[in-house]
Amino acid sequence: MKKFTDLPLLPEIQKSLDNLGFEKPTEIQEKAIPFLLESKKDIHAQAQTGTGKTIAFGIPLLHSINTSIKSVQGLIVAPTRELVLQIFESLKDISRNTKIIIEPVYGGMPISKQIANIKRGAQIVVGTPGRLNDHLRRKTLSLKNLKTLVLDEADIMLDMGFKEEIDDILKHAPDDRLIWLFSATVKPGIKRLIRSHMKDVTVIRSDQKKALSSQVKQYYCIVPMRNRTAATIRFIEATPGFYGIIFCKTKVLTSEVMERLASKGFKVNCLHGDMSQALRNQVIKGFKNKDFNILVATDVAARGIDVADLTHVINFSMPDEPESYVHRIGRTGRAGKEGIAILFITPSERYKMKRLEKTVNTTLQEIPIPPIESIINAKMGAVSDFVESSKKEPPKKLSVVHKALNTLIDSFTQDEIRRALVIALEDKFFKDIMNEDLLTIKSDIRRPKEICMELGRDQGLTEEKVRDYLYPTCKLLPQETRKVRVLNNKTFISIPDNRLRDCLKAIINKPIISKRHKVYLVEDDFPKKRTSNQRSSSRRRPDRFERRKSDRFENRRKYRK
Repeated sequence: MKKFTDLPLLPEIQKSLDNLGFEKPTEIQEKAIPFLLESKKDIHAQAQTGTGKTIAFGIPLLHSINTSIKSVQGLIVAPTRELVLQIFESLKDISRNTKIIIEPVYGGMPISKQIANIKRGAQIVVGTPGRLNDHLRRKTLSLKNLKTLVLDEADIMLDMGFKEEIDDILKHAPDDRLIWLFSATVKPGIKRLIRSHMKDVTVIRSDQKKALSSQVKQYYCIVPMRNRTAATIRFIEATPGFYGIIFCKTKVLTSEVMERLASKGFKVNCLHGDMSQALRNQVIKGFKNKDFNILVATDVAARGIDVADLTHVINFSMPDEPESYVHRIGRTGRAGKEGIAILFITPSERYKMKRLEKTVNTTLQEIPIPPIESIINAKMGAVSDFVESSKKEPPKKLSVVHKALNTLIDSFTQDEIRRALVIALEDKFFKDIMNEDLLTIKSDIRRPKEICMELGRDQGLTEEKVRDYLYPTCKLLPQETRKVRVLNNKTFISIPDNRLRDCLKAIINKPIISKRHKVYLVEDDFPKKRTSNQRSSSRRRPDRFERRKSDRFENRRKYRK
């Protein structure tokens, strides 16, 4: 199959596909649609989200509906409210020329309205597990005529703890119903679900991965967590017309970032799982209408959101799964427009980023945090537009205020007027960036410094010996000596920043041993908390802390023993 027109589709559905511009199916659509149109078997279709799964099960499901029967014949279960609405909108578009009645059912909205919509003859219901079970318990939803149950994003539903809800739905369904299970992965929970509820299962697998748009420019930026809000502000301020989503790992972090951005005067809102559905809908609508230009969200809360014209996606936190990264950045760079995706990482997360690049077959370029000069230059465009627009305004009758101002201006010299205009423009366009947090953050946000002595175990040093030396020599308290790491030919000392210069001078003036050696400041690139795998990784790459080639080889030999 190369085109949808090659399939025996209902004329009404083919017309909708033509109007929507669908010509060639994706791999999962090409494999699933013909099979589901002809077969009466349970299936497990494995394909990544974003590869066209909704149409893959949606078209066959619409074909299976008997429009003369005004009861639920198809049930689609999805993990989140946003995904339910996305599926509902897609099926509504495809079925526009048919008489099939489709209804969405999800929590957070008045249940009375949903009951009325189901009673009026819904033939396909799309819902979340929790609200569907609520209707089943109330007996406001009957599945006695159900032909097909679709479990979309089944692996995510199980990860979210919906196993019992899915089991309860299946208890209310007829024994001869079909189950079409769609998932991106085959985890143990999926296998148990197949064994316990499905029979004679046909597996359909798509190797197609959701392609990363070539219109999305991908970057990474090394930023300590404590500086990420300030860094985010820099990127926003340096981009006129910024319209983007900031992804955070937790609900708490989402709220914190939103509040900190709002306190700086940005138009921002957040989206997370603890919000009521009415509030979530209000936030999504406001973002689409551009009532605010920044949305801070978690992965689950943002699933299913489709917003056009996004300029940026900022990954405030490293995503847990490569697929999440693909979903995140796929929200920008659409319809031929260029988008920018930025991933914030710490130095110790480099290996995670490299693994991400390999998994999704992409490359991220390093990008520096925009300096203040970039922000000023970006805002100069707005200043110029403001001045130009004043020249283009059509002449109108001068108000009393205008006349009074013109009279006052005539009394000043040209230099006085120029100075006043500069002050007024600065206050109007640059007031929001003239704050201490933004000005003090370094453009490259450097990592903490530590002292390095080119002496180590081979010269008889131990951590205890170094600490005993530091306390009297540098007049340090034990609690001020945060870390002492003694390697083969190097020793690294981490102390408070305000003591670095004095201690460096004291160590140079009174060396720990008479052997000539170098002492200098380096960036602390050593992870504070490491797993056993990370420890072995740093042992294999001790050259991160070395400068001379000979020392690197010595340390590699040492740590491989």
